Amino acid sequence: MDGEWEGIAADLWKRIAADLNIPYEFIEMPGDQQALVRSLLDKKVDVVVTGMGINIELLKKLAFSYPFLSSGLGVAYRSSPISSLQAVFRFMLNPEFATVVCGMTFLTLIAGFFVWIFERKKNPHFGGSFIHGIGNAFWWAAVTMTTIGYGDKVPKTVGGRTVAMIWMFVGVVLLSFFTAWITAGVALEKVSLDIVKAKDLSQIRIAAVKNSMGSSYLRKRQIRAILFDTLNGALEALKEKKVDAVLSELEQLRYVIQKEFGGELEVSEKTFLRIDYAFAFRPGEEILQLVDTWMISHLNELKIYENHERY
Repeated sequence: MDGEWEGIAADLWKRIAADLNIPYEFIEMPGDQQALVRSLLDKKVDVVVTGMGINIELLKKLAFSYPFLSSGLGVAYRSSPISSLQAVFRFMLNPEFATVVCGMTFLTLIAGFFVWIFERKKNPHFGGSFIHGIGNAFWWAAVTMTTIGYGDKVPKTVGGRTVAMIWMFVGVVLLSFFTAWITAGVALEKVSLDIVKAKDLSQIRIAAVKNSMGSSYLRKRQIRAILFDTLNGALEALKEKKVDAVLSELEQLRYVIQKEFGGELEVSEKTFLRIDYAFAFRPGEEILQLVDTWMISHLNELKIYENHERY
């Protein structure tokens, strides 16, 4: 802000440098991770402060300080607030909804059929023609499952009542499951986030930043990604509906969206990969031990997470 460097990592480094009397100068570098690594190894910079995420590939090249923040990869998606009624209709148009309803209807028919088998000759409610008997048996099974139970049709045989007893317990479980499932499904539609599992990323237009942890994650899982030079560019494409979602580091996503895309884009609470943030140094640097000792000594008193919420 106004030329002043700020942020979780920058604020922490300022305090460390002040306590350890380390002279420093912030230098702006490209956000590309490979460019940062090259600059560090070529001795153009002495430390990468911007909270680089630790991974196996980087550990082979660089030395990292004690981690000061844990986060992960997250997904950004377009905000599309809808009413409860719209959410219900969208959920009912889902093929999964039709599958579940058909399954419950089939089980109801099975229960009605077995009651009809036992009752058709001894109970006039289920007797008569096949259509009449089966129709009444299905009606009985449906109202029993929904716990309405009008009582207009009641099994009289031992076999029929045994089936009725079993069906009452099964029906209560099925109805509870169905109610909970619909509630959760409608809530998910209202949030408008369809990406709830990592495998779903392969079924949408997913964007990531070139040479980032997000693009690396997708490449390892052979998921085709639309790559952008910057996170802002990827989020702008998401806003314009050129992509369906953006996979990137959660902290970066939240910060940029809060600053530039508030109300238009949102970030999922689900994380796809844990990321520990730390300062990066060249291997063998003496300053690394000093920084680690300071951090271990002061980590409990640091207000990193309060800072995290502020940013």
